[in-house]
Parts: sequence; structure tokens; C-alpha cells
Amino acid sequence: MDLPNEKRRRSNFFKLSQSLEHLSDRLILPKATEESNPSWFGFPITVRDNSPKNRNELVQILNNKGIGTRLLFAGNLIRQPAFIDTPRRVVGDLKYTDQVMKDTFWIGVWPGLTDEMLKYIIQSIAEALK
Repeated sequence: MDLPNEKRRRSNFFKLSQSLEHLSDRLILPKATEESNPSWFGFPITVRDNSPKNRNELVQILNNKGIGTRLLFAGNLIRQPAFIDTPRRVVGDLKYTDQVMKDTFWIGVWPGLTDEMLKYIIQSIAEALK
């Protein structure tokens, strides 16, 4: 049974996803895995290399407009200072892990977001990436 907040988070996620789809040439947008129904914590966005703004520039623009963002908490753990010189086994070049660390940020899907707030977020992202 879905709780009202879970439904609203899913709805907010869906609205962001659908409304930002036209920017998928500049952004990598999240998608749920098949046969899953997540109660989303947030909406992770990865800025593509060909985007007119990099992640830091886009985050700064959004923050200046009063839109809260958060960076991914860890990214590629082997690049974190605490893991320097620790024994580990690494498989592959971890390029996607580095990409997430360098180019990904989150926007909230808090149940209290109104349609007007979501529209403002969507318009702000679209304007920044023109």
C-alpha cells in the first residue's frame, strides 16, 4: 500500500522525468529498473560532456534561483582521501564511476513540492541549458 508521501514523490519524479526528457541530449536522466516501483529519494541528473554548462555551473545557476541541489555523497570511493593507499581490487577503468562523481547532482522530490515549484525547476534547467 502506497502512503500519500510515496505517491507524491513518485509523481514529482515522473513530472521531472517527463518534462526534462527533451534535454536528454545534454542530461542523463534517471530511470527505474524494470518491474520496480521506487519511492524516490531525489532526482539524480548527470550532465553530459556536450552540455553548454557543466555540473558546477548548472548547480550554481539553480542555487542562485533558490532551487536546492545536492552533490552525490561519495562518487568513486577510491578517489576519496580516506582510501588512498588502502589495499583493494579494482575491476575496469571506473570511467562511469568517475563520470557520476564529476557530473551528477540531485534535485529533491519532496512531497511538499507544488506543481508551480516543479514548473519553476524545469524551466530553470531548460533556460540554463539553452
